[in-house]
Amino acid sequence: MDKDKRKIWIGVAIVAALVVLFFVGREVVRWQQTKQAARVSHEQAIQELTTARQTLHRVCRYADSVGIDTSRIAMPTTATKEEIGDRTDQLLMEIRYGKKPSMLAFVGLEEQIDSSWVDEADTAFSPASVPNAAFAPYSQLVAHYNQLRSREKTNPAVADSVRLIRQTLNFYRYINRFNPEQFVLVNIPAGELNVFDKTGRRMLPMKVIAGKKDKQTPCMTTYIKDIVAYPYWNVPKSIATKEMLPKIRNDVAFLYNQNLEVLDSQNRVVDPEEVDWESLSETNFPYRIRQASGCENALGLIKFDLANPLAIYLHDTNGRDMFTLTADRWRSHGCVRVQKPVELANFVLGETKFDANFMNRCLIDQKPQTLSIPKPFPVFITYNIADVDGAGRLHFYKDVYGLGDK
Repeated sequence: MDKDKRKIWIGVAIVAALVVLFFVGREVVRWQQTKQAARVSHEQAIQELTTARQTLHRVCRYADSVGIDTSRIAMPTTATKEEIGDRTDQLLMEIRYGKKPSMLAFVGLEEQIDSSWVDEADTAFSPASVPNAAFAPYSQLVAHYNQLRSREKTNPAVADSVRLIRQTLNFYRYINRFNPEQFVLVNIPAGELNVFDKTGRRMLPMKVIAGKKDKQTPCMTTYIKDIVAYPYWNVPKSIATKEMLPKIRNDVAFLYNQNLEVLDSQNRVVDPEEVDWESLSETNFPYRIRQASGCENALGLIKFDLANPLAIYLHDTNGRDMFTLTADRWRSHGCVRVQKPVELANFVLGETKFDANFMNRCLIDQKPQTLSIPKPFPVFITYNIADVDGAGRLHFYKDVYGLGDK
């Protein structure tokens, strides 16, 4: 019996040992698998982190080549893949959409930003994934920028020119936020207006007269709401009280000579002979002065109504010879006088509403006629000191408002 019991116990011990060996072996295998998975995961994380840094580096190099200051993009060695990815995405968005220009006084256009493309671009970035290069003035300006940069180390004086080009490149990127098919661009330092399409083709270049230095035309994004033929000029109160009131006090005939009407608070025309002009002042002026329509009207025969709270618009002028007699194209009180109002109006309207002789007929006693346009037409009023002309040549325009350092 003792022998049989011993055999039984030996069998039990063997079975127990096998069971223990099975479970221990299984845990060892699991531990090895976990260790292998952790090693693979760690290697994968390192690879993903390396890839993220490489992508950011490629994006930085491209951003630097198109005029974006990438010195602020440097990431610490402890940065995570997510932090690097966020910074890459931010930089990609700036490459495509720029930053809001500091000089904008009003933004009246709705942004149409698409961020979905970033998910693909930040893992397989290439310059082809950024559409800006399709806009000819942008790509031309990028080429000039890189030519100047190559001389910057040996000629420190070039640095200021490089900075001004960067500002304009950022502005062109900023336009992408609004995705316009066609748009009007007024560049104040150049004294020019251009109508562009998506490729950067200039379809209607012309000169403009913008605000003088102490009556600066504000930068803005806006749109043409409608067009007015034979507009009234509702004289801004500041002009009426500061510039006109002293002349009226001196001789009320000033009003008749300038074809000006006086209106009360109910918009009723008042006989200027019945007004006590000596009792009025800048703070006590209950009237509104309006210039009747016609060829002598300060707005000329066509006005382009812009959506903005600053009372700024584009318009014709009764001094059209100023476009040819002088190079000083900063003479207005802030609004923008355009050289080719008929051509611009017909372009925006999409049809020939005004014939070639419209400007010469000079009809009298006309009431303003508002013409609806097919859809709001985007307008950008900007202050680009550095820019390219229609032939792609680089120009640095006079800093007429002294804003070049802003």
